[in-house]
Amino acid sequence: MEILRDELGVPHCYAGSERDALFAQGWVHAKDRLWQLEYDRRRGSGRIAEVVGPRGLPSDLFHRRMDLVESVRRDWLAIAPESRDLLEAYARGVNAARQAMLSEGSLSRDLVLAGVVPEPWEAWHCLLVFRVRHILMGSARSKCWRALVTEVLGEGVAASLAGPPGADQIACVPPGAPCGTAVGPGAAHPIVAEDPVAGGSNNWALSGSRTRSGMPLLAGDPHRELEMPNVYVQGHVSCAEWDVLGFSIPGVPGFPHFGHNAEVAWSITHAMVDDQDLYRFESRPEATRRMETIEVRGADPVEVEVVISLRGPLIAPDLALCWTATEEADTGFDAFWPMLRSRSVLELFEAMRPWAAPAHNLVAADRSGTIGYQTRGRVPRRLRPEAAWMPVPGEDHSYGWSGWVPFEELPRLLDPDCGFVFSANNPILADPSGPYFGMDTAAPWRARRIVARLSELRSAVSSDMEALHRDRVSIPALSLAERLRGWSPLSSWDGEMLEESYQGAAYGMLRRALFLLVMERSGLARHVGRPRRSRPPGPGRPGASCTTRRSGTRSSWRSSIPRGCPTGATWTPSRRPGTSRART
Repeated sequence: MEILRDELGVPHCYAGSERDALFAQGWVHAKDRLWQLEYDRRRGSGRIAEVVGPRGLPSDLFHRRMDLVESVRRDWLAIAPESRDLLEAYARGVNAARQAMLSEGSLSRDLVLAGVVPEPWEAWHCLLVFRVRHILMGSARSKCWRALVTEVLGEGVAASLAGPPGADQIACVPPGAPCGTAVGPGAAHPIVAEDPVAGGSNNWALSGSRTRSGMPLLAGDPHRELEMPNVYVQGHVSCAEWDVLGFSIPGVPGFPHFGHNAEVAWSITHAMVDDQDLYRFESRPEATRRMETIEVRGADPVEVEVVISLRGPLIAPDLALCWTATEEADTGFDAFWPMLRSRSVLELFEAMRPWAAPAHNLVAADRSGTIGYQTRGRVPRRLRPEAAWMPVPGEDHSYGWSGWVPFEELPRLLDPDCGFVFSANNPILADPSGPYFGMDTAAPWRARRIVARLSELRSAVSSDMEALHRDRVSIPALSLAERLRGWSPLSSWDGEMLEESYQGAAYGMLRRALFLLVMERSGLARHVGRPRRSRPPGPGRPGASCTTRRSGTRSSWRSSIPRGCPTGATWTPSRRPGTSRART
């Protein structure tokens, strides 16, 4: 076994077997990011308050109530023996590095300042880290937001924040095709055109017919929440069975999101699948209950009741959260190792059958020239479409899930005639008669820009992929500038968000000013910051800000002020105070 570092500090791990290779990966993860491993383990097990005091309680209460530790222990028993064996090898590597740092007195400064001595790493902790890294990426937050809007402004106003995608929204399958308007058979609401998240991820693959070399090019552009350190870490792990470079998650072995071996490369984006439902109870539900104690640094311990109902864990006394990752055992780690060994796009896609959560848009290319797109992950079949919109009655048995969309029915596309595949958190299928995947997709601008640029390429090289990654032209900014032809800060602007651009700064300030006006005039500002609204996974101020601000970039600018607001506000009278506030 040998571990080398290049001039950038990226580790290159060489071993004779898979077990030794994953031992080495565990060792470098702990050596470089032991604080991060400890942080994620504590988050998932609801033990942050032990270190940071009372301010860690909201997170701890949520994760204890979600019963993540017990759910991943169940998963540990359900995954294949091979997976447990390889996870144990990774854990041995983490513990070897941990013990070496303890013996040398070389724990990182953040651990020393926090007064934390990390406990030994157990193999099932890897499942816990992966689980906690994705729980708040689900659809519950959008449903909390719509519930808040309904409570404050009424159902009609909440519905006005949604609208059919029309000609703006385009699909992954077929690439760039205009979307239909329904979210599924008998759907009560059309696809939402607002963007429920800040930013988003992109990926694409070009076939050899569009490249200079005649071989495919694949690119991925993950946009995760800004953190220090980053959720990902670059690395290279090699053994007799496989040789893979890519991004991994500290605390998780393998390269489940981004990587390539000698034959095939892969990249994912969040598929925006509606993977979480909320159930509200009028009375005490039938459930299993137990009490747990949260230790709190500098304060008294806090007792929390963990309640598991037939609708899922209760995250509040009257609210249960059902999630695809915890509804039944998640055996997704059984897909990790076949990914590393895959020799073709088709072999990679077939390896995704055990994948559960979160759902992804998986794009891949191989050395034989094949490119492809595959949706991976559990997609629930709902008994009633209203659950896609907001919390629904928990006592009403007409709501719920009737299993998953079969893997064979998940969208797959190989070598399309257009010569590329892509995703940008946009709707998956153009055909509205297909399975319902989700209504909280991203705004269409990134998807449309990617398709436009890829469609122009005829002899692409890697620098063309880099240029598209760096593309900074904002389509909604250009739309707003067109609306405000008389506003001098945006006059004669090409919409490029350069670091030194005062027009870009003015656009950002104007968007924020318009958002604040919407929140104030609608009355939502008085409700979003209240403590019960800020508990996970509720909308909080960021969720409200993203959803409302995005609505102001749609083609119908009247939608930037919710219809039916008590003040009767509309776009025209709001434009002047918005620009005035942006100037100040």
